[in-house]
Amino acid sequence: MIGYSRPWLTALNLIWVPKLLGKNGSTIGLFDSGLGGLSVLKSLYESLPDINYIYFADLFHGPYGHLPKQSVLEISQSAFSFLKSFQIDAGLIACNSATSVAVEPLRKTESIPVFGMEPAVKPAAMENPGKTIAVFATSLTLKEEKFNQLVQNLQKENSYLPVACEGLAKMIDQGAWEEAWHFLEEKIRGVLDQTNIIVLGCTHYVFLKEKIQHSFPNVKVYDGNLGTAMHIKNTLSPLKSSDPTIKVFLNSDNDLHTEVFHSVLTQFLPKYSLMMIKPQEVK
Repeated sequence: MIGYSRPWLTALNLIWVPKLLGKNGSTIGLFDSGLGGLSVLKSLYESLPDINYIYFADLFHGPYGHLPKQSVLEISQSAFSFLKSFQIDAGLIACNSATSVAVEPLRKTESIPVFGMEPAVKPAAMENPGKTIAVFATSLTLKEEKFNQLVQNLQKENSYLPVACEGLAKMIDQGAWEEAWHFLEEKIRGVLDQTNIIVLGCTHYVFLKEKIQHSFPNVKVYDGNLGTAMHIKNTLSPLKSSDPTIKVFLNSDNDLHTEVFHSVLTQFLPKYSLMMIKPQEVK
C-alpha cells in the first residue's frame, strides 16, 4: 500500500502506517529521473536532518516526461525495488511524472509507506481565488488522470493553463543552466498576458525558482517540495538515526552527471556519498 503525499498537508489514507520510523537508523529512500529530486531531498534534509537517505537518480532512463506510461510504470517499480534493497522504512517518488502513473499501482503492492509529488495547484488556487494559474510540467504529468482529477476537485472559479516544458529537465540534468533558463524564460513570457501565477509541476524546475523570482518579481511561484517534506515529517515522526548518512546513486557513466550532482549536493549537504552504478544493477 501507499500513502500519497499532497503538498498542502491534507489528511491522507495513512492510518495503516506502522510505527516503523521511530527506531534507530530510520531511512527514507527516494528516486527521480535525474537531478530534480535533489530539490526535494534538500527540503527533506532541512526538515529532517537526523535520518538516513538513499537517493537514486535514474539518469539512464530519464527524463521520464516523454516516455510511454507503461514504461514509466515499469521503471518506477524497478527503482522502488532498488531502494527497498537498502531496507528503507519509507519511500518517496520525487518525480511528478512517475508519481502520476506509478503511485496507484504501487499502493496495491507495497507494505511500507510511499509518498509522491503533486503540482502545488491547491495552495496556488486557495491564495489566488478566481485567477488563472499556469502549471509548468511535462506532457505526461499534464495529461494523466491524477492531474485532471486534482484540478476538477479545486475551486471552480479558478482556471488552469497547462504549459508543457519538454526538454527542460534534460537541460537541467546536464547542468546547461543558461540554456534551461532561456527556455523557461520564454515559456514564462508566453503566459504573462494571461496570468502571473505559476506552479512548477516538475522537481527539476524548482532549481530555477529563485531565478524566476529575481527576474520576474511580480510573478507568484509555487512548488510542492516543502509541503511534501513537512507532510512526511508530520506523518512519520519521530525520525532519528544516531549517525545519519546520505547515499546518492547514479546509473550513469557520464562524468558530466557526476560533476553536476556534486555541484548541487555540496550547496546544501555537509557530507554525502556519491556512487555510480550500472543500469543493469537496477532491475
